[in-house]
Amino acid sequence: MRKPIAIAVLLRAISLMAADELDAVVFQMAVESVRALPISFTEKAEKIATMSRGALLFDVRIDGDAAIQRVAAIRYPSDQTGVLALEKQGLVTRHCLINGAFSSFIGPLEAWTSQPLSTQAKTDIVGHASLFIGALRNAGYMRLS
Repeated sequence: MRKPIAIAVLLRAISLMAADELDAVVFQMAVESVRALPISFTEKAEKIATMSRGALLFDVRIDGDAAIQRVAAIRYPSDQTGVLALEKQGLVTRHCLINGAFSSFIGPLEAWTSQPLSTQAKTDIVGHASLFIGALRNAGYMRLS
């Protein structure tokens, strides 16, 4: 009687792995197809989210960082998040796929984005954005060039 339960758990784990891998491939393909388009970073983030069937969580400016001027995040059904970062000179967009371990850094940025513009103007998110970029770097993503 234990075999059906073990098989069900194994099948669920395999389906989750497949969803993660599929999201990673689709995200990568969307980034590559949009990378060279002559559109703004915000438009690229929106287009990547649409093409890869993700939800754009935020797109914020990073003030005071030595290498990055903007960062955006796209959430996928598999609980992964695609991150896009525009380098300071505006020529290169870095990207990576992260898991739920960064949710405490993403939450404040996502909440800020959902606020009315008048509230956003009064709310400082520079610290949250810097913490998010710092956490990505500490985990091996978005290294300084």
